[in-house]
Amino acid sequence: MERFFINPDQIVEGGVTFPEDLSRQIRKVLRLDPKKDAVIVLDNTGWEYLVQLDGTVGNLVTGHIMNKQEGREEPFVRLSLAYSLARREKIEWIVQKGTELGISKFYPYSSSRSLVQDLKTNRARQDRLESIAREASEQSLRAKLPVLLPVTSYEEMLKQTKYHELKLIAWEGTAIVQQLGHETMQPLVGSSHKTAVLLIGPEGGFSAEEVMLAEKYGFQQISFGNSILRMETACIAGSAILRNLGDSLRKQDRSVQP
Repeated sequence: MERFFINPDQIVEGGVTFPEDLSRQIRKVLRLDPKKDAVIVLDNTGWEYLVQLDGTVGNLVTGHIMNKQEGREEPFVRLSLAYSLARREKIEWIVQKGTELGISKFYPYSSSRSLVQDLKTNRARQDRLESIAREASEQSLRAKLPVLLPVTSYEEMLKQTKYHELKLIAWEGTAIVQQLGHETMQPLVGSSHKTAVLLIGPEGGFSAEEVMLAEKYGFQQISFGNSILRMETACIAGSAILRNLGDSLRKQDRSVQP
């Protein structure tokens, strides 16, 4: 069944009005019957609604709620991803696949070796990334959308991520013995919020000074092993590993609860 994220204010007294872009998608792209078919609607607060389509008012599709239930839980560890600016195709791929893997926040930044240095917010490009994240969330059955923050400088990104309980920086100069593993996640056992952030460098890697600066903000170095991965590969591989390690932490965490 098709799934659509809409703003909560488009749900009023059990009725749903789809915005123009989604109405067009329902009628023209998906070719659903606006008077017979049913869809799943998500309000980005964790709830999902079974909605029976009723017809159209002007160009807008309308419907009514038949059932309401809690959506799927977000990953046990709320993982954020900090990545360097790069070519548009790479960034879109990172956002799409990272969303599917359950990333809760994306922190784009520009550092000394980033191929793209422009910190200006491009509204059209930001809208494009948000659309990609929304579609990926719908496809992967998420009940909440990830947050896509605007681009900042490297140090500003370090400041923004300071509240995370576990902060990891992947660097090719890190000893292989510091490879990602279950012990990496131990600081989160029994912690309050279960928040972690993975910091991946640009195509040219981090400078030693940038690694030292990250450590001053509480980041610890981790390794992906013998292989040197491309930036976009490291983003997705690291996120997948941490997602798996975080989910396996649930049982251990419960055992230490009072």
